[in-house]
Amino acid sequence: MIRSLQRRITLLVLGVLLVILAGVVFAINYVNWKDLTDQMEYSLERIVQNNGRRPGLAGREEGALPPPWAQTESGGTSGIVLENDAWAETSDSDDEDDEDDDFQEDLDDGNNYEDFIDDVLDDHPFRPAMQGGAEMDFAANLSTYYCVYLDQADAILRWTSDRQDLYSDEEVAAATQAALSSEKDFGRVGSQFYRLKENDDGALLVVLDARVEVSRANSLLKTTVLTGLLAYLVLGLTSALLIRRMTRPVQEAFDKQKQFVWDASHELKTPLAVISANAEVLAGEIGENEWLQYIQSEVKRTDHLVQNLLTLARMDKSSVETVFRPFDLSQAVLQVALPFESTVFEAGKTMELKVPDGVTVKGDQDMIQQLVVILLSNAVKYSDDGGSITLALEPRGPVLKVHNTGPAIAPEVLPHIFDRFFRGDAAHNRETPGNGLGLAIAQNIMDAHKGKITAESSPEAGTTFTVTFS
Repeated sequence: MIRSLQRRITLLVLGVLLVILAGVVFAINYVNWKDLTDQMEYSLERIVQNNGRRPGLAGREEGALPPPWAQTESGGTSGIVLENDAWAETSDSDDEDDEDDDFQEDLDDGNNYEDFIDDVLDDHPFRPAMQGGAEMDFAANLSTYYCVYLDQADAILRWTSDRQDLYSDEEVAAATQAALSSEKDFGRVGSQFYRLKENDDGALLVVLDARVEVSRANSLLKTTVLTGLLAYLVLGLTSALLIRRMTRPVQEAFDKQKQFVWDASHELKTPLAVISANAEVLAGEIGENEWLQYIQSEVKRTDHLVQNLLTLARMDKSSVETVFRPFDLSQAVLQVALPFESTVFEAGKTMELKVPDGVTVKGDQDMIQQLVVILLSNAVKYSDDGGSITLALEPRGPVLKVHNTGPAIAPEVLPHIFDRFFRGDAAHNRETPGNGLGLAIAQNIMDAHKGKITAESSPEAGTTFTVTFS
């Protein structure tokens, strides 16, 4: 029982940890991707507003290279230009030839914008005053893009790019077709974000290549997932160890309780046997006596309780040798059910047996017969006056059902009927004697057989116990 409790608590903790860590990973990547998408959307909107030119190039001719890539006729850079022209540095002097060479090397090495910006900032640590979206404009200048001009029939008229060597006509046509088929003004095709603006002559499609940013987002996703999995494994293992350590005192107390029940049951057998023997001798000498009958009745009831306690103690201590072998379940059920017919008849009730021949199962026959006796005894005790009891065995499974008419078990009581010493308030009377151990024994028997026992009860249908064999 304690191991089952440990297992349930551990699974609960692991489930909570999984939800928390998954939520953290999702939140981090969602915020990162949302920030990336917002930046791309803003940058595209600014480029569209500038008629296909980067922020800071308003008023220049179409197709002009964006700062800081604008070149003079001599091939040298003309400097970094922003919207407010607050940051302008020329590089025509002979002393700055090395800087021009670095810029040209960046162009020759594949237009590495980050290296270029690093070179510029190394020599120019100051930055212009930026307001509003200027920071995002500056970030937008680090990505390549291309503009596609479409006619009213969505056919490509021409396309321009600051790095036309990076794209082919086929790639541009495929990206354009994908963007148009989505029927959205803003979206993403692979690692490229696009913005579509329609006008009287056709449409302008601006595509911003964010492969670097998307690659970084994917790297962040992989890193957070791997970190989350590692944290889950470490926290899960730590939780399991802590739960086992925390429940160890409970396990020790439960073991001591089982040992006490075992010892006390054995100690009670001898005095009960002596009391019963003396009561029988006394009954032979004085004849029938009301007080003597009370003694014999209580001795019999206490002896039954001790036997049940011993049964549970043996199961708890795993000292019962359960030999599982195939046996005829039909015959085993009939052997214990038929003697109940006289008991049922004397109680003024009826019993119907629906037991087909040839049903076999693998298990301990004595324990299964004890289970049937417990269920039939309960049915006889708790069925209404003149009620009926039905025992049915279904070959498929197999499944054993014991049904009785009578008062229903209260819904709040039903989940606890298999607990030890538990009895509903209506059962605490002399008319329905018992000690609350029968169904607990039945539960242990089915646990030993890896089966299942359940109960259903309603005022209209009565009470049904269902035993399902594995």
